[in-house]
Amino acid sequence: MFSITRTRLSAKVASVQVSSLSTFTSQKMAKQTNPIINNSDETTYAALEARLDVQFKDRELMKQVCTHKSFDQGLENSNERLQWLGKRVLNLYVGEYLIAKYPNLPMESLQDVQHANFGMGSLAEVGRHFGMLPALRWTSSAGSSQTVGATKVLGKAVQALVGAVYKDQGAVAAKEFIKRHLLTKPVDIEAVVQMKNPKMMLVELTKRKGLDYPVARLMKETGRFTSSPVFIVGVFCGTRMIGMGFGSSLKMAEYRAAKDALLKHYAKEVKDVQLVDADDSDLTFFKDSDAATLSL
Repeated sequence: MFSITRTRLSAKVASVQVSSLSTFTSQKMAKQTNPIINNSDETTYAALEARLDVQFKDRELMKQVCTHKSFDQGLENSNERLQWLGKRVLNLYVGEYLIAKYPNLPMESLQDVQHANFGMGSLAEVGRHFGMLPALRWTSSAGSSQTVGATKVLGKAVQALVGAVYKDQGAVAAKEFIKRHLLTKPVDIEAVVQMKNPKMMLVELTKRKGLDYPVARLMKETGRFTSSPVFIVGVFCGTRMIGMGFGSSLKMAEYRAAKDALLKHYAKEVKDVQLVDADDSDLTFFKDSDAATLSL
């Protein structure tokens, strides 16, 4: 009896071990072969180039742009180096554009605007608009959200795309690509400019600019003695009104008027920004006299 029980127990343990091994092997294979998309072909990349209106001289470049380092256990040529390059090209040209477009925006707000409008999430949305998602080749890591992972991978692919344009076609083409595809979105300055105390900020701003001390004036009111009054307040520097706001109290209307004045200043846009072309054909490290001698 004891011998029979022992034999049955051994068989049961062996069965559990085989089952566990099978489960472990299946999980391991799922981890290694769980890319979102891994069947892209030359037609996919050609169609993507057509949508972007870009044609690479290196026919393997778009495939590299769409290949994350996680794909095929890192055995294929990934977009890691292109992404590193593209990130810096984007920072340069987007920063140049924002400084020219918003001359009054503080440095901290410039950084916030760049992060909000050209960060990984925004770049991923651009990638989806391009139709890059079906062309991506990557493997989701175990335990991570595929949605979050896809956003990061897609954003990096857009950075790699910029790097590829820069590498394959030069600085002028990369700058034009960024201008055409990334700098056309509207920028919400109000969402990124921190104004916890707009009245104090307005006092400091007018002092720095050498302007008159701001003065609030009641422009119009209605229903003062009712349950829903409305006050309209203007903020003036001397005789010039620099901001206007409304509210159910004078204090709220004054607050909004000060905020309006700050937004008009910081969100001031330069229309039709003209950026210097990224062309180094005229660049020389020779002095004028040396250059004249060389041209003889």
